[in-house]
Amino acid sequence: MTLQLDLQKSARALRLSLEKAGVAPGVKAELIFDIDVSGSFEHEHEEGTTSKLIARLVPYGMELDPDGQMDVFTFSDGRHTVTHVGTVTPDDCEDYIVRKVVRRVIGWNGGTDYSYVLERNLQHFGRLPTSQGTGGFLSRFLGRPKTPELRAQKRSIVIFVTDGENSTHDHVRTTRILEESEQRGDQVYFLFVGACEHDVDFGFLRTIAARFKNTGVVIIRDLDAFVELSDEQLNAQLLGQELLDWLKA
Repeated sequence: MTLQLDLQKSARALRLSLEKAGVAPGVKAELIFDIDVSGSFEHEHEEGTTSKLIARLVPYGMELDPDGQMDVFTFSDGRHTVTHVGTVTPDDCEDYIVRKVVRRVIGWNGGTDYSYVLERNLQHFGRLPTSQGTGGFLSRFLGRPKTPELRAQKRSIVIFVTDGENSTHDHVRTTRILEESEQRGDQVYFLFVGACEHDVDFGFLRTIAARFKNTGVVIIRDLDAFVELSDEQLNAQLLGQELLDWLKA
């Protein structure tokens, strides 16, 4: 019961932050939460830190998502590791990662490729066909499908959490997927969260955030401290001006 009350309070605080920034009360956006399950992130998953993180983000689903929830995807290296775990709701968010992800998902303790889960996200939102191999050579050769024929367009946000750099061999593919999404006008904002206390520069995340207007980056050096922030402090870190402007557009 205490958690439920806290989530309601956090949702109200988020709405207040959005309204103060000029975001209209009726603005909605489908939400996806992507979580890296590579080997280097194992400790934070097993000890429950990332479960606390996803619980802190549940109010974003409550306030912004039309269904009041977030879809959760996990990934490591390669297309086959992308897993749609399901949705996270206020009633089912406690210890979510520990209960539903740790040692349960394909790709657990693997490497780190960003592009495949991003492609799957865009398929989930209806921006790409669900058949494999789309979004690159085939779309250019056959003619890229018109997105309105795929699914009615809705504003969407991907919150993408990783503790490590993207594999070098995946840089080009990731950049291409983001570039093609921007060119299509997908109405998707990608908020990349780099969470690592070690010496990881997240240079690739900084590069794509600077290149694309619908791509932001937040670097967290102490995830344990981050999940204990007040609602106002947490919102201030996640709601960058670019994201706020995108929500108001």
